[in-house]
Amino acid sequence: MAPIPTEPGPLWRRLAWLAAIWLGSVLALGVVAFVLRTWLKAG
Repeated sequence: MAPIPTEPGPLWRRLAWLAAIWLGSVLALGVVAFVLRTWLKAG
């Protein structure tokens, strides 16, 4: 097994991960909202 690093990575890499997770969650929420809106208008 690889040793676990004790110090965090560079700030830009941590911020990039934060932005990627945020963007992914916003996109997922948008997809769910679009599907729900389409489903409710069809009924």
